[in-house]
Amino acid sequence: MPVELFKGQASESVLETQVELPLMSKGEHVVQDYNTVGLSLKAHPVNFVRSQLDMLNIRSCHAINNDSTNGQLVKVAGLVLVRQRPGTAGGVCFITIEDESGYSNLVVFEKLFETFRKEILHSRLLMVEGRLQREGQVVHVIVSKCFDFTKMLGKLVQREVDDLPILTLARGDEKTAPYPAQDKRSQVREVVPKEAFHGGRNFK
Repeated sequence: MPVELFKGQASESVLETQVELPLMSKGEHVVQDYNTVGLSLKAHPVNFVRSQLDMLNIRSCHAINNDSTNGQLVKVAGLVLVRQRPGTAGGVCFITIEDESGYSNLVVFEKLFETFRKEILHSRLLMVEGRLQREGQVVHVIVSKCFDFTKMLGKLVQREVDDLPILTLARGDEKTAPYPAQDKRSQVREVVPKEAFHGGRNFK
């Protein structure tokens, strides 16, 4: 309360307009959860882009593990959890990815690892193509192509009222994110920091 010189005058705080902040969307909550504790109980990030993945015939980890046959050509995407290159594996890289339905294990041979080194090491959301290998209950995808889909996570903080696509891609981006290019009027600034999603644990 004002005193002495300002006694009897109304406090400025009484005259200030009350500010109402917009409520966070579910996607924004998930981003903040991952940014602070590395997980979220509200939803899985991949769930927000599942419709787009479905349009690209990219299957869920659950479908890969349970509904695919040995030798089948598959596409799967997920957050990178672990990358391993054991010294006894002859340069083979083992990757575990996760989506809203579960986990998938990927096998990347040395020559392919060198070809897609950037995508493998820098992707938060990694999409791969490859052949399914099933031996009893053990399921792997023998990878033939890798793509960095990290920018798709921008949908988590995109307001529903925007009604805009997430990305606009140039032809040079096709290797890292092969989904259709959009008109320049549809460009959306990437607002999800890569640091919000862990880059995965790496073992040499």
